[in-house]
Amino acid sequence: MKYRGNRGSEWRKWDLHVHTPESGMSNKFGNNWDEYVKALFQTAILNEVAVIGITDYFTIDGYKKLKREYCENVPKLLELFDNDAELVDKIRQIKLFPNIEFRLNTFVGSSRINYHVIFSDQLSIEDIEDSFLHELKFSYEQYPDATDCRHSLKRSNIENLGKKLKSEQPSFRDSDFVVGCTNAVVNDNQIRETLKNYSDKFEGKYIIVVPVDEDLSSLSWNGQDHHVRKGFYQHANAFFTSNIKTIEFALGKYDKDNYLNEFKSFKPCFIGCDAHSCEEIKQKLGQHYTKYNDSNPKKVDYEVKTTWIKADTTFEGLKYAINDP
Repeated sequence: MKYRGNRGSEWRKWDLHVHTPESGMSNKFGNNWDEYVKALFQTAILNEVAVIGITDYFTIDGYKKLKREYCENVPKLLELFDNDAELVDKIRQIKLFPNIEFRLNTFVGSSRINYHVIFSDQLSIEDIEDSFLHELKFSYEQYPDATDCRHSLKRSNIENLGKKLKSEQPSFRDSDFVVGCTNAVVNDNQIRETLKNYSDKFEGKYIIVVPVDEDLSSLSWNGQDHHVRKGFYQHANAFFTSNIKTIEFALGKYDKDNYLNEFKSFKPCFIGCDAHSCEEIKQKLGQHYTKYNDSNPKKVDYEVKTTWIKADTTFEGLKYAINDP
């Protein structure tokens, strides 16, 4: 199959969860952005990936750098890709959405909730930063019998948190930003309220995706976290998961009427490669294969999967998948 560009509502590969060298946790890219850009786009073209969610924790720094210093800088792309104008044109046809990954101040079971907000590429970077990210607050310091000291969610404040924690706890040895990202948490209610407070900018231009690792079809809902867990799944527009039983559960295939009563909407399930290194991008982006155990060919060690969506490569196309999963 040849690369087709943008030809309307066809089945195409989408990966909405790929990290950048600006990600503050589990970063195995190093700081070589040219190498990252070549790995990302060469693999995307090779495996016909039409849409990518550019993901970072708490910021859109990676999306901003990729867009402004590479995708909008044709001479730079030509320099990186051996003056291959046809290849550069294909690269610039790949749709990029900013995906911000948050660590929440809530645990379900023994796991902290991660939370993704994916924005339309039609929004300006300044609006996402100034009217959303910088409006969010995280706890910087807490005192007995006093209101928490809370700082705006800015990179400089995250770095200051990391610097403070390193001075207090010598076991933290990573950069100020990594330590800050590892420890900063935000509130999901504040995220949703901020998006609604700036509805003139954001209405219809974002979706919320919650990662789901477990099999929801067999999950016990009798624990103390029942209501908390259900709340996250209720307001999510979609799930990140590759579990086939969870996918069927999210489409209401087990009990349609009761499902809608409890979870409010059917949820499309996306598989993102969640790459944190150039090697992971090359191995996983847009690919689908099964790795069998060398000593037991019937045993599956792991599978790499990808997502196909039948829609235009636009944010409206993504919303179509939400409305008709």
